[in-house]
Amino acid sequence: MTIIFGLLSAFSYGYADFVGALAARRIRALAATTYSFSFGLVIAMVLSMFVGAEYQSNTVVVSIYAGICSAIAISCLYAALALGPISIVSPLTAVISAIVPVVFDVFSGQELSSFVLIAVILILIAVVLVGFVPGEKVKLPSGLATLYSVGAGLGFSGIFIFLDATGADSGLAPLVIMRAVGLALLLAGLLALWLMPSRQKPFIESLSDFKLFGLVLLAGIGDVLGNVGFLVATRNGALAVAAVLTALYPVGTILLARIFLKERIALSQSFGIALAIGACALLALG
Repeated sequence: MTIIFGLLSAFSYGYADFVGALAARRIRALAATTYSFSFGLVIAMVLSMFVGAEYQSNTVVVSIYAGICSAIAISCLYAALALGPISIVSPLTAVISAIVPVVFDVFSGQELSSFVLIAVILILIAVVLVGFVPGEKVKLPSGLATLYSVGAGLGFSGIFIFLDATGADSGLAPLVIMRAVGLALLLAGLLALWLMPSRQKPFIESLSDFKLFGLVLLAGIGDVLGNVGFLVATRNGALAVAAVLTALYPVGTILLARIFLKERIALSQSFGIALAIGACALLALG
C-alpha cells in the first residue's frame, strides 16, 4: 500500500506541477497558485464528506502547522524557480523534502531494513538525475535562489512530517485544515502586496478562458490527490518511504512534458527514471 500510494502521490504532484506550469504561462504564477489552492480546498471539503473527517484538537493543531508549512513551501518554491536555474533548484527542493523526513523518521525510532535504506539512497540519486538537465551553459544558483530552494524543501518536509503526525482516524480533516490555512496565508500575502504602492497588480487575473479554468482546476485536483495519496501511504507504512517516493514527482512532470509537449528526455533523466523503477522494486522486496 505504501509503495502504490506513494507513487500515486508522486504522479499526482507531478501532473499538478505540469498543468500548473501551463497555467502559469497564461497568467502569473501567484494568481495560478491562489486559484489552484481555492479549488483544492473545495475539492478536499467535498471528498471529506464521502471519506469522512474527524476534527479532533490534536488533528487541528498539527494540520494548522502543515498549512503554515504549505504556504512557506509554495512561496519559496516559486521564488526559487523565478530566480533559477530550474534544473538545479527543482531537484534540490525535492531532495531536501525527502531527506529531512527520512532523518526525522530514523531518529524517531523507525527501523528500516537494508533493502529499504539502499532503495531510499537510490531514489534520492534518481530525483537528482531526473530533475537536473546538464548543459554547457548551466549556471549555479545564486545564494538567494539556494536559500529559497532550501526553504521550499524544508516547507514540504514540514508538510510530510505534520501530516504523518495526524491520527489515522482523522480522515481528510488534515487536508481541509491545511488547505484552509495555506489559502488564508496566501491571500493575506497577496493583500499585503496589493496595499503596497505599485502601478501593477500582478496577481489579479481572470479565469474567463475555459481552457485556463480547466488547467487551474486540474492543478488543484492533482495537488489534493497527491496529498491524499501521501496520507494513505504514510498511514500504511514508514514516513521515510512515503516521503522519498513522493519526491519522485519530477518523473511525472517530465513524462507528461514528453507526451504532450514533445520535450526531449535527456540520457541522464532516462537513467534516473530507470533507477527509480529499480529502487521501487527494492522497496517491494524490503
